[in-house]
Amino acid sequence: MKRMNKCTPLCVFLCFLMVLTLSVNAQKKTSVFQKLTWEQAAAQAQKEGKIVLVDAMRKAMKPEMQKKQEEAERDLMKAPGVREFCDRNVVAIHIDMMTEEGSAFAPKLVMNMYPTYGFFMPNGDILGVVSPYLLTKDPGMLIKTGEKAVKAAAVKRGNSRVIAFEEISLKDAMVKAKKENKLIFIDAYTDYCQPCVLMVKNVFSLDRVADFYNQHFINLKMHFGKEKELADKYGTHGYPSFVFINGDGKLVYLAGGYTEGDKFIGYGQEALKKAEGITFTAGSWEQALEKAKQENKLIFMDCYTSWCGPCKKMAKTVFTDPEVAAFFNEKFVNVKVDMEKGEGKELKDRYAVSAYPTLNFIGADGKMVHCVVGGMDAGDFVKQAEIALSGKGLASMMAIYQGGNRTPEFIQEYLNVLDVANRAKEAEQVTLDYFATLDKGKLKEKGNWDLFMKYINDVNSEVFTYVYDHRMEFCQFFGDKEVKQKIATVWAIGGNQFVSGRGEEAVLDEKGFKRYVKRLKKADVDGKEGIIMNARMSNAEKIGDWKTYIALGSEELKKGQVADLVLYNWGLRISQQCKDQALRLQAAQWFDDAVAVCVKQEEAGGKQSMMSYRTFFEKLASELKK
Repeated sequence: MKRMNKCTPLCVFLCFLMVLTLSVNAQKKTSVFQKLTWEQAAAQAQKEGKIVLVDAMRKAMKPEMQKKQEEAERDLMKAPGVREFCDRNVVAIHIDMMTEEGSAFAPKLVMNMYPTYGFFMPNGDILGVVSPYLLTKDPGMLIKTGEKAVKAAAVKRGNSRVIAFEEISLKDAMVKAKKENKLIFIDAYTDYCQPCVLMVKNVFSLDRVADFYNQHFINLKMHFGKEKELADKYGTHGYPSFVFINGDGKLVYLAGGYTEGDKFIGYGQEALKKAEGITFTAGSWEQALEKAKQENKLIFMDCYTSWCGPCKKMAKTVFTDPEVAAFFNEKFVNVKVDMEKGEGKELKDRYAVSAYPTLNFIGADGKMVHCVVGGMDAGDFVKQAEIALSGKGLASMMAIYQGGNRTPEFIQEYLNVLDVANRAKEAEQVTLDYFATLDKGKLKEKGNWDLFMKYINDVNSEVFTYVYDHRMEFCQFFGDKEVKQKIATVWAIGGNQFVSGRGEEAVLDEKGFKRYVKRLKKADVDGKEGIIMNARMSNAEKIGDWKTYIALGSEELKKGQVADLVLYNWGLRISQQCKDQALRLQAAQWFDDAVAVCVKQEEAGGKQSMMSYRTFFEKLASELKK
């Protein structure tokens, strides 16, 4: 075949037509924007695994302005990499914000102003925006913003769970928080708050965030623009605010502002850490003393035992109080010591701990500064800590007293300190010494009488003898019931002071007790027979003489004047401490008889009384027979 080596007219025409077509198509493809509605673009993006790029603008009315818009768009698409990025990742459309379509689309902009280029998930979640004015200076910003949007879209596609916000009141949430032992997380938002909306769309919808918050918190959404009191209470001044509170409504932790997922989880972790309450230092007692010395702080020492109910309550409700925790973590080196284990045994003796909880405040030199015994609420606990810090604690008050201060004001203050430290004997002696300086007639003054009522229990004291000898006068001042009850209490306490030692080493001073019985009879004390009987049973219990204890109890039961509560307490003591099976069976008969009485009363009344001890008596009888 002969090779053609020159163009024919037909060939030239075909080549011209091909070049013209390619040129027209190239011009058409300089723009990636398609004539689609939002719904169509979203559907296409969903199908192709892309995101939607929206040119949210206001269409120019004048031809020359429209021409400038088109030129700006062409220039943008000609920028290096822009066209390639858009072809790979987006379905692009124009939306004229002045049209009905624009009005319907506006909420998706989440308060971003137009004109703007926005990247969106097919479901309408905004992923990022960039101003066209900035793109005229740096077209590459479209790629930078778009790449971020693509990554964010990939994250959103990989997440399916959201924080579950409960539709309940704050009051109900607090009840639930206490029941489930959780904190409450409040997403505090207001109207027209773009970061608030973005948190919902971009952060609360992350699986790791949702799982963490759903596991650890009772989650609420609250419009703090309408909850002015709560906004003031929790100090929220910008939104979104993230408010973490406990079941009592106390603020545990507060954060705010648009926050990425990991940092937002960190807020929750910090709240949980703070909710743990007082941070107790690990290590030995010597290490605690050294730390206190280095930080120039006092030591707060929680002396507890595993079986102490009030200790557990303090740990659960007081030590975890946010205000208490913040105060103690700042002011003290905090140490928790089990008095029955390890170093606790020696520290128990060193600091004379005899009741629980004992809350000691100790200097870096190891010397006691202040002491509080017994459970209390958060407010009183902080007050006692402030007393320790102020230099008006137990040790300093003792020093002042020993220095000779005997003013009534100081005595009252000192007695209060001794009272909270469970130093009853010392408080009584201070009161007796104070009364020794007064004319006995001043006991009829209300303040002095109150001191007598609270602190004097020594039946052998001169002041008690005076009150007993002049009891009718005191009855006229303070009433028969109050005066006679106090006198009976002191006489009863006196009858319980004749056993020394504990356990197997306990010994009863029988001669001393007999003399006391004669004294009671000679003084013709009201209710002396009951006082004597109770003292004999108490003494028998202390020395482990359960034969005498049960014999005395049986004697009283024959008189028919033993209240059900008293009988029940007798039975508990025998059940817990008496090991002699024959004696236990004797006591069991008490409760079999008591049950029979309860049954008769129920038959007569037609139903069981709410105050009946029948069930308790049946249980005790069963235990005593084992």
